[in-house]
Amino acid sequence: MHITNSDEMHWVQKRFEGDLSTPRYDAAKKKRILSQITAAETLERYLHTKYVGQKRFSLEGGESTIAALDHLIHASSAVGVQELIIGMAHRGRLNVLVNTLGKLPRDLFAEFEGKTSQQLASGDVKYHMGFSSDIPTENGPMHVSLAFNPSHLEIVNPVVEGSVRARQDRRKDSERRQVIPVLIHGDSAFAGLGVNRGTFNLSQTRGYGTGGTIHIVINNQVGFTTSDTRDMRSTLYCTDVSKMVEAPIFHVNGDDPEAVCYVMQAALDYRMAFHKDVVIDLVCYRKLGHNEGDDPFLTQPMMYKKIAKHAGVRAMYAERLVNEGLLKQEEADGAIRAYRDALDKGEHVEQTALTNYRRSHAVDWSPFMGTHWAHPTETALPLADIQRLAEKIHHRSGRFQGSPDRRQGAQSPSCHGRW
Repeated sequence: MHITNSDEMHWVQKRFEGDLSTPRYDAAKKKRILSQITAAETLERYLHTKYVGQKRFSLEGGESTIAALDHLIHASSAVGVQELIIGMAHRGRLNVLVNTLGKLPRDLFAEFEGKTSQQLASGDVKYHMGFSSDIPTENGPMHVSLAFNPSHLEIVNPVVEGSVRARQDRRKDSERRQVIPVLIHGDSAFAGLGVNRGTFNLSQTRGYGTGGTIHIVINNQVGFTTSDTRDMRSTLYCTDVSKMVEAPIFHVNGDDPEAVCYVMQAALDYRMAFHKDVVIDLVCYRKLGHNEGDDPFLTQPMMYKKIAKHAGVRAMYAERLVNEGLLKQEEADGAIRAYRDALDKGEHVEQTALTNYRRSHAVDWSPFMGTHWAHPTETALPLADIQRLAEKIHHRSGRFQGSPDRRQGAQSPSCHGRW
Protein backbone atom coordinates (compact mmCIF):
# COMPACT_ATOMS: atom_id res chain seq x y z
CA MET A 1 0.00 0.00 0.00
CA HIS A 2 3.04 2.30 0.05
CA ILE A 3 3.13 2.28 -3.78
CA THR A 4 1.87 5.57 -5.22
CA ASN A 5 1.80 4.50 -8.88
CA SER A 6 -1.80 3.37 -9.39
CA ASP A 7 -0.98 0.92 -12.19
CA GLU A 8 1.56 -0.90 -10.06
CA MET A 9 -0.61 -0.88 -6.95
CA HIS A 10 -3.64 -2.22 -8.83
CA TRP A 11 -1.47 -4.89 -10.46
CA VAL A 12 -0.39 -6.16 -7.04
CA GLN A 13 -3.93 -6.02 -5.67
CA LYS A 14 -5.40 -7.86 -8.63
CA ARG A 15 -2.65 -10.45 -8.57
CA PHE A 16 -3.02 -11.45 -4.93
CA GLU A 17 -6.72 -10.84 -4.38
CA GLY A 18 -7.66 -12.50 -7.68
CA ASP A 19 -6.57 -15.96 -6.55
CA LEU A 20 -6.72 -15.34 -2.78
CA SER A 21 -2.92 -15.62 -2.58
CA THR A 22 -3.27 -19.36 -3.04
CA PRO A 23 -0.84 -21.34 -5.22
CA ARG A 24 -2.36 -24.14 -7.28
CA TYR A 25 0.34 -26.53 -8.42
CA ASP A 26 -0.04 -29.94 -10.01
CA ALA A 27 1.47 -33.12 -8.61
CA ALA A 28 4.64 -32.90 -10.71
CA LYS A 29 5.39 -29.37 -9.50
CA LYS A 30 4.81 -30.31 -5.87
CA LYS A 31 7.17 -33.27 -6.17
CA ARG A 32 9.73 -30.99 -7.78
CA ILE A 33 9.47 -28.60 -4.83
CA LEU A 34 9.92 -31.49 -2.39
CA SER A 35 13.01 -32.72 -4.25
CA GLN A 36 14.55 -29.25 -4.04
CA ILE A 37 14.07 -28.81 -0.30
CA THR A 38 15.13 -32.43 0.26
CA ALA A 39 18.38 -31.70 -1.55
CA ALA A 40 18.87 -28.50 0.43
CA GLU A 41 18.36 -30.13 3.82
CA THR A 42 20.23 -33.34 3.06
CA LEU A 43 23.33 -31.56 1.79
CA GLU A 44 23.56 -29.45 4.95
CA ARG A 45 23.15 -32.42 7.27
CA TYR A 46 25.65 -34.45 5.26
CA LEU A 47 28.27 -31.70 5.54
CA HIS A 48 27.50 -31.28 9.24
CA THR A 49 28.38 -34.91 9.95
CA LYS A 50 31.21 -35.29 7.42
CA TYR A 51 33.05 -32.09 8.33
CA VAL A 52 32.21 -31.55 11.98
CA GLY A 53 32.74 -28.03 13.24
CA GLN A 54 33.93 -26.59 9.93
CA LYS A 55 32.40 -23.27 8.92
CA ARG A 56 29.91 -23.41 6.08
CA PHE A 57 27.16 -20.95 7.14
CA SER A 58 24.29 -23.41 6.83
CA LEU A 59 21.04 -22.65 5.04
CA GLU A 60 19.05 -24.89 7.42
CA GLY A 61 15.79 -23.16 8.31
CA GLY A 62 15.73 -21.38 4.95
CA GLU A 63 15.74 -24.38 2.60
CA SER A 64 12.80 -22.99 0.64
CA THR A 65 15.31 -20.60 -0.94
CA ILE A 66 16.56 -23.46 -3.14
CA ALA A 67 13.02 -24.25 -4.32
CA ALA A 68 12.47 -20.54 -5.04
CA LEU A 69 15.64 -20.26 -7.14
CA ASP A 70 14.75 -23.40 -9.08
CA HIS A 71 11.30 -21.95 -9.79
CA LEU A 72 12.84 -18.63 -10.88
CA ILE A 73 15.26 -20.29 -13.31
CA HIS A 74 12.53 -22.23 -15.10
CA ALA A 75 9.88 -19.49 -14.96
CA SER A 76 12.20 -16.77 -16.24
CA SER A 77 13.35 -19.00 -19.10
CA ALA A 78 9.71 -19.28 -20.15
CA VAL A 79 9.46 -15.49 -20.63
CA GLY A 80 12.64 -15.12 -22.65
CA VAL A 81 15.27 -14.43 -20.01
CA GLN A 82 18.69 -15.75 -21.03
CA GLU A 83 20.84 -15.10 -17.96
CA LEU A 84 20.42 -14.77 -14.20
CA ILE A 85 23.24 -13.13 -12.25
CA ILE A 86 23.12 -13.86 -8.52
CA GLY A 87 24.83 -12.00 -5.70
CA MET A 88 24.76 -13.20 -2.11
CA ALA A 89 26.79 -13.27 1.08
CA HIS A 90 28.05 -16.46 2.71
CA ARG A 91 24.94 -18.02 4.31
CA GLY A 92 23.55 -20.75 2.06
CA ARG A 93 26.18 -20.21 -0.66
CA LEU A 94 27.45 -23.81 -0.62
CA ASN A 95 23.88 -25.04 -1.03
CA VAL A 96 23.26 -22.71 -3.96
CA LEU A 97 26.55 -23.77 -5.57
CA VAL A 98 25.71 -27.47 -5.47
CA ASN A 99 21.93 -27.65 -5.71
CA THR A 100 21.21 -24.64 -7.96
CA LEU A 101 24.29 -24.16 -10.12
CA GLY A 102 25.38 -27.79 -10.30
CA LYS A 103 28.85 -27.63 -8.77
CA LEU A 104 30.06 -31.19 -8.28
CA PRO A 105 29.87 -32.29 -4.64
CA ARG A 106 33.28 -33.92 -4.95
CA ASP A 107 34.79 -30.53 -5.82
CA LEU A 108 33.19 -28.99 -2.74
CA PHE A 109 34.48 -31.85 -0.57
CA ALA A 110 37.99 -31.30 -1.94
CA GLU A 111 37.78 -27.69 -0.76
CA PHE A 112 36.72 -28.82 2.71
CA GLU A 113 39.64 -31.23 2.79
CA GLY A 114 42.18 -28.76 1.40
CA LYS A 115 42.91 -30.90 -1.65
CA THR A 116 42.16 -28.35 -4.36
CA SER A 117 45.04 -27.22 -6.55
CA GLN A 118 45.11 -23.67 -7.86
CA GLN A 119 47.77 -22.13 -10.07
CA LEU A 120 46.76 -18.66 -8.94
CA ALA A 121 45.38 -19.16 -5.46
CA SER A 122 43.17 -16.33 -4.22
CA GLY A 123 43.50 -17.33 -0.59
CA ASP A 124 39.74 -16.96 -0.21
CA VAL A 125 37.41 -19.36 1.57
CA LYS A 126 34.94 -21.80 0.03
CA TYR A 127 31.82 -19.86 1.10
CA HIS A 128 32.96 -16.80 -0.86
CA MET A 129 33.53 -18.63 -4.15
CA GLY A 130 31.61 -17.89 -7.35
CA PHE A 131 30.48 -20.21 -10.12
CA SER A 132 28.60 -20.20 -13.41
CA SER A 133 26.81 -22.86 -15.40
CA ASP A 134 24.13 -23.47 -17.99
CA ILE A 135 20.97 -24.99 -16.52
CA PRO A 136 18.68 -27.05 -18.78
CA THR A 137 15.05 -25.89 -18.91
CA GLU A 138 12.08 -26.71 -21.11
CA ASN A 139 12.73 -23.48 -23.04
CA GLY A 140 16.44 -23.94 -23.55
CA PRO A 141 19.56 -23.44 -21.43
CA MET A 142 19.58 -20.72 -18.78
CA HIS A 143 22.99 -19.27 -17.94
CA VAL A 144 23.27 -18.69 -14.19
CA SER A 145 26.25 -16.94 -12.58
CA LEU A 146 26.96 -16.57 -8.88
CA ALA A 147 29.33 -13.68 -8.30
CA PHE A 148 32.42 -14.15 -6.17
CA ASN A 149 32.02 -12.29 -2.87
CA PRO A 150 35.27 -12.04 -0.91
CA SER A 151 33.35 -10.15 1.80
CA HIS A 152 32.08 -7.85 3.03
CA LEU A 153 28.47 -9.06 3.04
CA GLU A 154 26.37 -6.90 0.72
CA ILE A 155 29.21 -5.12 -1.08
CA VAL A 156 28.74 -7.51 -4.00
CA ASN A 157 25.36 -5.95 -4.82
CA PRO A 158 26.55 -3.04 -7.02
CA VAL A 159 29.09 -5.40 -8.59
CA VAL A 160 26.26 -7.67 -9.72
CA GLU A 161 24.28 -4.71 -11.04
CA GLY A 162 27.29 -3.56 -13.06
CA SER A 163 27.81 -7.05 -14.43
CA VAL A 164 24.16 -7.25 -15.47
CA ARG A 165 24.23 -3.81 -17.09
CA ALA A 166 27.34 -4.77 -19.09
CA ARG A 167 25.74 -8.03 -20.24
CA GLN A 168 22.57 -6.21 -21.27
CA ASP A 169 24.57 -3.64 -23.22
CA ARG A 170 26.61 -6.36 -24.93
CA ARG A 171 23.36 -8.01 -26.01
CA LYS A 172 21.92 -4.62 -27.07
CA ASP A 173 19.06 -5.46 -24.70
CA SER A 174 17.61 -1.97 -24.36
CA GLU A 175 14.40 -3.35 -22.82
CA ARG A 176 16.40 -5.12 -20.07
CA ARG A 177 14.52 -8.39 -20.50
CA GLN A 178 17.29 -10.88 -21.28
CA VAL A 179 19.48 -10.60 -18.16
CA ILE A 180 18.09 -10.29 -14.62
CA PRO A 181 19.98 -9.54 -11.39
CA VAL A 182 19.04 -11.54 -8.29
CA LEU A 183 20.32 -10.40 -4.88
CA ILE A 184 20.05 -12.62 -1.81
CA HIS A 185 20.29 -10.76 1.50
CA GLY A 186 20.33 -11.41 5.20
CA ASP A 187 17.71 -9.59 7.23
CA SER A 188 20.04 -7.60 9.48
CA ALA A 189 22.48 -6.84 6.66
CA PHE A 190 19.62 -5.64 4.46
CA ALA A 191 18.44 -3.22 7.13
CA GLY A 192 21.83 -2.21 8.46
CA LEU A 193 24.22 -1.77 5.54
CA GLY A 194 24.19 1.45 3.54
CA VAL A 195 25.25 -0.23 0.31
CA ASN A 196 21.64 -1.37 -0.06
CA ARG A 197 20.39 2.24 -0.01
CA GLY A 198 23.00 3.21 -2.57
CA THR A 199 22.09 0.33 -4.85
CA PHE A 200 18.37 1.10 -4.61
CA ASN A 201 19.06 4.77 -5.28
CA LEU A 202 20.77 3.95 -8.59
CA SER A 203 18.23 1.31 -9.63
CA GLN A 204 16.11 3.60 -11.82
CA THR A 205 18.84 5.85 -13.18
CA ARG A 206 19.58 5.93 -16.90
CA GLY A 207 23.26 5.14 -16.54
CA TYR A 208 23.06 2.33 -14.01
CA GLY A 209 19.55 0.87 -14.13
CA THR A 210 19.18 -2.82 -14.99
CA GLY A 211 15.42 -3.02 -15.46
CA GLY A 212 14.64 -4.24 -11.97
CA THR A 213 16.31 -6.57 -9.45
CA ILE A 214 14.67 -9.48 -7.66
CA HIS A 215 15.66 -9.31 -4.00
CA ILE A 216 15.34 -12.31 -1.69
CA VAL A 217 15.79 -11.58 2.02
CA ILE A 218 16.50 -14.77 3.97
CA ASN A 219 14.98 -13.42 7.16
CA ASN A 220 16.09 -15.74 9.95
CA GLN A 221 15.01 -13.16 12.53
CA VAL A 222 18.35 -12.93 14.27
CA GLY A 223 21.36 -10.76 13.49
CA PHE A 224 24.26 -12.79 14.88
CA THR A 225 23.29 -12.51 18.59
CA THR A 226 20.32 -10.13 18.46
CA SER A 227 16.72 -11.22 17.93
CA ASP A 228 14.91 -8.41 19.78
CA THR A 229 13.90 -5.98 17.04
CA ARG A 230 14.23 -3.08 19.51
CA ASP A 231 17.97 -3.66 19.33
CA MET A 232 18.12 -4.63 15.66
CA ARG A 233 16.45 -1.82 13.71
CA SER A 234 14.04 1.11 13.97
CA THR A 235 11.44 -0.11 11.47
CA LEU A 236 8.72 -2.71 11.68
CA TYR A 237 10.15 -4.89 8.91
CA CYS A 238 13.75 -5.43 7.87
CA THR A 239 12.62 -4.75 4.29
CA ASP A 240 11.25 -1.26 4.97
CA VAL A 241 14.38 0.32 3.47
CA SER A 242 13.20 -0.79 0.02
CA LYS A 243 10.19 1.52 0.34
CA MET A 244 12.53 4.34 -0.71
CA VAL A 245 11.94 3.22 -4.31
CA GLU A 246 8.38 2.01 -3.62
CA ALA A 247 9.32 -1.58 -4.38
CA PRO A 248 6.54 -4.07 -3.64
CA ILE A 249 7.43 -6.30 -0.68
CA PHE A 250 6.06 -9.83 -0.45
CA HIS A 251 6.28 -11.30 3.05
CA VAL A 252 6.10 -15.10 2.94
CA ASN A 253 6.40 -18.00 5.37
CA GLY A 254 9.57 -19.97 4.68
CA ASP A 255 7.92 -23.11 6.05
CA ASP A 256 5.47 -23.05 3.12
CA PRO A 257 7.57 -23.76 0.01
CA GLU A 258 4.58 -23.57 -2.32
CA ALA A 259 3.84 -20.05 -1.12
CA VAL A 260 7.50 -19.16 -1.57
CA CYS A 261 7.42 -20.30 -5.21
CA TYR A 262 4.12 -18.47 -5.65
CA VAL A 263 5.56 -15.10 -4.59
CA MET A 264 8.68 -15.77 -6.65
CA GLN A 265 6.46 -16.05 -9.72
CA ALA A 266 4.68 -12.83 -8.73
CA ALA A 267 8.03 -11.09 -8.25
CA LEU A 268 9.24 -12.18 -11.68
CA ASP A 269 6.00 -11.10 -13.36
CA TYR A 270 6.09 -7.70 -11.63
CA ARG A 271 9.71 -7.17 -12.64
CA MET A 272 9.01 -8.04 -16.27
CA ALA A 273 5.89 -5.83 -16.35
CA PHE A 274 7.31 -2.68 -14.70
CA HIS A 275 11.12 -3.10 -14.90
CA LYS A 276 11.52 -2.17 -11.24
CA ASP A 277 12.92 -3.79 -8.13
CA VAL A 278 10.80 -6.20 -6.11
CA VAL A 279 11.49 -7.72 -2.69
CA ILE A 280 10.64 -11.12 -1.19
CA ASP A 281 10.85 -11.24 2.61
CA LEU A 282 11.28 -14.96 3.30
CA VAL A 283 10.52 -15.26 7.00
CA CYS A 284 12.31 -18.32 8.37
CA TYR A 285 14.86 -19.19 11.05
CA ARG A 286 18.49 -20.24 11.45
CA LYS A 287 18.81 -23.78 12.78
CA LEU A 288 22.44 -23.44 13.86
CA GLY A 289 24.56 -20.56 15.10
CA HIS A 290 26.04 -17.73 13.10
CA ASN A 291 28.54 -20.33 11.99
CA GLU A 292 28.93 -23.97 12.93
CA GLY A 293 31.35 -23.14 15.75
CA ASP A 294 28.78 -21.10 17.69
CA ASP A 295 26.28 -22.35 20.25
CA PRO A 296 23.15 -20.21 19.72
CA PHE A 297 21.62 -21.43 22.99
CA LEU A 298 24.05 -19.13 24.82
CA THR A 299 22.59 -15.95 23.35
CA GLN A 300 19.09 -17.01 22.20
CA PRO A 301 17.95 -19.77 24.58
CA MET A 302 14.20 -19.19 24.19
CA MET A 303 14.29 -19.02 20.40
CA TYR A 304 16.45 -22.11 20.07
CA LYS A 305 14.32 -24.20 22.40
CA LYS A 306 11.54 -23.71 19.85
CA ILE A 307 13.83 -24.33 16.89
CA ALA A 308 15.09 -27.58 18.44
CA LYS A 309 11.51 -28.89 18.47
CA HIS A 310 10.76 -27.72 14.94
CA ALA A 311 10.37 -30.54 12.41
CA GLY A 312 11.80 -28.57 9.49
CA VAL A 313 10.29 -27.59 6.16
CA ARG A 314 11.20 -30.84 4.36
CA ALA A 315 9.52 -33.09 6.91
CA MET A 316 6.42 -30.90 7.11
CA TYR A 317 6.03 -30.62 3.34
CA ALA A 318 6.63 -34.33 2.82
CA GLU A 319 3.91 -35.09 5.37
CA ARG A 320 1.61 -32.67 3.57
CA LEU A 321 2.09 -34.44 0.22
CA VAL A 322 1.62 -37.84 1.86
CA ASN A 323 -1.66 -36.64 3.34
CA GLU A 324 -2.69 -35.37 -0.10
CA GLY A 325 -2.03 -38.85 -1.50
CA LEU A 326 0.65 -37.64 -3.93
CA LEU A 327 3.36 -39.94 -2.60
CA LYS A 328 4.08 -42.47 0.10
CA GLN A 329 6.26 -41.89 3.11
CA GLU A 330 8.69 -44.49 1.80
CA GLU A 331 9.20 -42.42 -1.36
CA ALA A 332 9.99 -39.31 0.66
CA ASP A 333 12.48 -41.21 2.81
CA GLY A 334 13.95 -42.89 -0.26
CA ALA A 335 14.73 -39.51 -1.80
CA ILE A 336 16.95 -38.70 1.17
CA ARG A 337 18.81 -42.00 0.86
CA ALA A 338 19.27 -41.55 -2.89
CA TYR A 339 20.70 -38.06 -2.38
CA ARG A 340 23.08 -39.22 0.35
CA ASP A 341 24.22 -42.16 -1.80
CA ALA A 342 25.02 -39.74 -4.62
CA LEU A 343 26.96 -37.50 -2.23
CA ASP A 344 28.99 -40.52 -1.09
CA LYS A 345 30.07 -40.84 -4.73
CA GLY A 346 30.66 -37.08 -5.04
CA GLU A 347 27.93 -36.84 -7.67
CA HIS A 348 24.50 -35.32 -8.25
CA VAL A 349 21.26 -37.25 -8.08
CA GLU A 350 20.22 -35.69 -11.39
CA GLN A 351 21.89 -33.58 -14.04
CA THR A 352 21.64 -29.97 -12.98
CA ALA A 353 24.06 -28.32 -15.43
CA LEU A 354 24.92 -28.79 -19.08
CA THR A 355 28.43 -29.69 -20.17
CA ASN A 356 30.21 -28.62 -23.36
CA TYR A 357 27.42 -26.15 -24.14
CA ARG A 358 28.51 -23.01 -26.00
CA ARG A 359 26.13 -20.07 -25.60
CA SER A 360 26.03 -17.25 -28.13
CA HIS A 361 27.26 -14.43 -25.88
CA ALA A 362 29.94 -16.37 -24.02
CA VAL A 363 33.41 -14.86 -23.75
CA ASP A 364 36.19 -17.05 -25.17
CA TRP A 365 38.80 -17.39 -22.41
CA SER A 366 40.75 -20.16 -24.16
CA PRO A 367 43.60 -17.86 -25.34
CA PHE A 368 44.36 -17.09 -21.70
CA MET A 369 44.27 -20.65 -20.38
CA GLY A 370 47.45 -22.54 -19.57
CA THR A 371 49.64 -19.46 -19.31
CA HIS A 372 51.38 -17.97 -16.30
CA TRP A 373 49.85 -14.75 -15.02
CA ALA A 374 53.18 -12.92 -15.42
CA HIS A 375 54.06 -14.12 -18.91
CA PRO A 376 55.40 -11.42 -21.30
CA THR A 377 52.64 -9.60 -23.15
CA GLU A 378 52.84 -7.09 -25.99
CA THR A 379 51.07 -3.96 -24.72
CA ALA A 380 52.36 -1.35 -27.19
CA LEU A 381 49.98 0.70 -29.35
CA PRO A 382 50.73 1.82 -32.92
CA LEU A 383 52.17 5.34 -33.07
CA ALA A 384 49.30 6.51 -35.28
CA ASP A 385 46.74 5.48 -32.63
CA ILE A 386 48.64 7.31 -29.90
CA GLN A 387 48.80 10.47 -32.03
CA ARG A 388 45.10 10.28 -32.80
CA LEU A 389 44.19 9.87 -29.12
CA ALA A 390 46.56 12.65 -28.06
CA GLU A 391 44.99 14.99 -30.61
CA LYS A 392 41.52 14.34 -29.16
CA ILE A 393 42.72 14.76 -25.58
CA HIS A 394 44.46 18.06 -26.27
CA HIS A 395 41.94 19.47 -28.73
CA ARG A 396 40.70 22.83 -27.43
CA SER A 397 36.92 22.83 -27.51
CA GLY A 398 35.31 26.07 -28.68
CA ARG A 399 32.56 25.70 -26.10
CA PHE A 400 34.73 25.48 -23.00
CA GLN A 401 38.30 26.59 -23.68
CA GLY A 402 38.56 27.76 -27.25
CA SER A 403 36.35 30.87 -27.19
CA PRO A 404 38.04 34.30 -27.31
CA ASP A 405 36.35 35.33 -24.04
CA ARG A 406 37.87 32.42 -22.15
CA ARG A 407 41.33 33.14 -23.60
CA GLN A 408 41.05 36.74 -22.37
CA GLY A 409 40.12 35.62 -18.85
CA ALA A 410 36.37 36.39 -18.96
CA GLN A 411 34.01 33.92 -17.28
CA SER A 412 31.22 32.34 -19.28
CA PRO A 413 28.13 31.77 -17.09
CA SER A 414 27.42 28.39 -18.61
CA CYS A 415 30.99 27.16 -18.19
CA HIS A 416 31.42 28.64 -14.75
CA GLY A 417 28.27 26.88 -13.54
CA ARG A 418 29.46 23.50 -14.78
CA TRP A 419 33.09 23.64 -13.70
